Amino acid sequence: MSQGFAKVAQKLGDAIGVVAVNPLHLANLFSAGTLEEHPVGFQLCNVGQPSEAVYLLVSGTVEVSKPDKGGTMRPLAVLNGPAMLGHMGVIDGSVRSATCVVTGDREAKVIHIKAERFKRLLRRPDATGSASRHLVLASLIRQLGNTNRTVSALIDGQSDETAVTPSTGQREGLDSRDLALLEAVLRGWSLPPDAERD
Repeated sequence: MSQGFAKVAQKLGDAIGVVAVNPLHLANLFSAGTLEEHPVGFQLCNVGQPSEAVYLLVSGTVEVSKPDKGGTMRPLAVLNGPAMLGHMGVIDGSVRSATCVVTGDREAKVIHIKAERFKRLLRRPDATGSASRHLVLASLIRQLGNTNRTVSALIDGQSDETAVTPSTGQREGLDSRDLALLEAVLRGWSLPPDAERD
């Protein structure tokens, strides 16, 4: 695994809120998936479907919504990459509780990690397993904070659209070289010598 890829993995982990984890172990986790690019309007998952993958939104925006009793889709969250989604259904074996659609003005780059592979990573007794568990905890903490802000805004009388709190994402910012390196590693391409970062 290249040092450059480990640094990109560190940026992704930092943006999601993972602390005190060796970036090499995060890189092992991310390399267990496949990187895909999805256009605006693409549905990553749909409410009621089996939970077959965990998604790491590397860049782009995803709206998470759920139908109300009348069937009208109601926004729950807007996630800006980097962010993790789809992990709860995989962890507890439930069907998808929400629909996740790529939104915004550009495509989304998403790492897809198959459910069984992700569960194996979580069970690992080594540092990569620990990094996987840290990532889930950091994501849940972020999700809980966003939910608390959204519920407070709804109680204060805001509409669904204004109450939904977009996640900040990209605190450290992934530049185009980071994304190119991430894509190269996850697609199994060989790296040019200048791809190794200090």
